Amino acid sequence: MQTIQLSPNRPTGNFWVDTGLVVLLDQFGPGQHSVDLVLNWLLSQLVQPSGKKARYYDPSTGQIREYNKVNWVYPTNLFIKVAGDAPKIKIKVDGKEERLFTEPPRYKLNLKLSKKRDTCDLCGDHAPLTDAKMWMFPFVVEPNKFGTFYPGTKRGLRLCARCALAGLAGYLGWLWKTQGRDALHFFIFHAEMQELIRLHREVLKPLRLSGERGGTARVAFSGHYVNETTLGLLLELFRHVRQSDLLTDKARALLANLLGATNNVPKAAITLYAVTGTPAQAFQMKALREFSRLQRLYHLYESWLRLIGEKQIDPNPHHRVVQIWAQFWAKQGKNLDSIWRERIAWALLEFGDPTSYVEDFLFVARARDENPRPLVRGTIDVLNQYLREVFGMDEQFQRTLSGFGHSLGAKAQERTEMGILYALRNAKNPEDFYRVLNDAQFRLEITIPEALLRIEKGERIAGAPWMRVKTLLSIYAMNAYLRGTARAQTESKEVTEEE
Repeated sequence: MQTIQLSPNRPTGNFWVDTGLVVLLDQFGPGQHSVDLVLNWLLSQLVQPSGKKARYYDPSTGQIREYNKVNWVYPTNLFIKVAGDAPKIKIKVDGKEERLFTEPPRYKLNLKLSKKRDTCDLCGDHAPLTDAKMWMFPFVVEPNKFGTFYPGTKRGLRLCARCALAGLAGYLGWLWKTQGRDALHFFIFHAEMQELIRLHREVLKPLRLSGERGGTARVAFSGHYVNETTLGLLLELFRHVRQSDLLTDKARALLANLLGATNNVPKAAITLYAVTGTPAQAFQMKALREFSRLQRLYHLYESWLRLIGEKQIDPNPHHRVVQIWAQFWAKQGKNLDSIWRERIAWALLEFGDPTSYVEDFLFVARARDENPRPLVRGTIDVLNQYLREVFGMDEQFQRTLSGFGHSLGAKAQERTEMGILYALRNAKNPEDFYRVLNDAQFRLEITIPEALLRIEKGERIAGAPWMRVKTLLSIYAMNAYLRGTARAQTESKEVTEEE
């Protein structure tokens, strides 16, 4: 009898296979287990009734019977392409010859382990090996199809029984979210094995959705793109650190420690892997992203909550943070375009500068909308906080710039001078920038703050790149313009209703 040894002290270091090991340890516990027993249990979890019926010929009775068809659980069926198998026979049905199964086909997976022992490509164990298939490891590509994710293995990936079965179990440990036929995102957390076991058992399992066609991942928001959906997933996860109706106090303490939300030094870093692709007949992978600075992102999230609470912007700070980052989409015909949210999420997750994408959203989406609206209240505050924490932008200068931007936008709205704001947005160099400011000063009769006129070495203003200053001013101004426009439309509507 072939067996595998399961132990929490023997991780592979591979995020997918380690996730599968956690699933197997949770089900079977540490120790030696039969390969057939483990494989049969995995099959029972991954095969489900399809809701359709088919016919087979029963040779013992000579009758044609119906059976309930089964299939691989969605979206596992995009990766496992092994069909059900059973003997067939030619018989005549209503005068026509047909080939029918002689019993309901069974879905089976075979390891086909070699007799000779060799080194497993993932864990390094010296054991009988099998050629890796996509049902064991979704990132496998056959050597004759552009190589593999492991370029040194031109012969293809070869796995021991433990890694192969853990690879199959990975489909039970992932979180996934689908956007209809357009996109499928799946997520895998990785950490030291002991923490990973507890994370899955105490946090991810209680949070996992079941029976939802849209996926198992709880998200604050999602879309067709991987970064926006990842941000939505993390914001939902962060929500449960301080207060949760789904997690125990012990689970919240674990999550807080992994995210660096306690005074204790975290035992290990936590990493999130996000994969996106198209769910056609088979999954077509488009991107694999790794996010390893979740602790820093969580600290930013907490600073946003404090800011919103201190400024009394919303009695539910988390809800407001979600509103702020979820708003960057626009309706394009019958579809929703969230490319701005995707780019902003990418910047946040990489601790880059999101201002150019916020600016683009205001000028391209909001300003051209039938009913132009400013950004959700609190957006500017949170954006400024982000720029201070990530780029060290001066708070006093931000206040000066914000005040001037508000005056610029309000005056432009009063005098219907939106062209000045577009000229500001389109400034390509400091000379263009100052030319637009000079034009605004005379046409709108406003005073330019002195701090804005001092350009430093390296084309910086108050220590920040001139382009970031220009973009931020453009955001402040257009937001004020749109706020004035929305207010004017509301007042006009109220007057019309009174008449």
